[in-house]
Amino acid sequence: MNTGQMLLVMLAIILFSTIIIATYNNLFTILYMAYEAMYQMQAYKIADRIFQEIDAMNISGTKTFLQIFNEYNYTDSILAINNVEYVINSSTSWCDQYGEAPADTLKNYQRIDVVIYCEVGNDTLWTGTPTHPVSYIYGDLGL
Repeated sequence: MNTGQMLLVMLAIILFSTIIIATYNNLFTILYMAYEAMYQMQAYKIADRIFQEIDAMNISGTKTFLQIFNEYNYTDSILAINNVEYVINSSTSWCDQYGEAPADTLKNYQRIDVVIYCEVGNDTLWTGTPTHPVSYIYGDLGL
């Protein structure tokens, strides 16, 4: 084997190892993104569970509209799922049917805002933020 062939073999080894490293790096990045999406999907499911619970209380009449308002206004709770703690912040506000602040004093609608975050590794994953929460508007069915 002469010097030119040895250089070509070394260049091939360097190129191959660079491609392998880049491929593994991209695979780990994709896996990390998939895990983050899984945690955020779980947080959306938690928010949906809260909204369905409020729906059930509102439709069945087990709690009045004011009781629902007081129970979910500025509450904080922690829910642990698979060793990941989800911090749930909820708040309520009176609104009109569009979710805006009411112009009158009627309290026929309320908006429930939910913000959920969890810490995974060194990251904090937010589902909804304090400025853009996950929201749902409820109407008073006991009118």
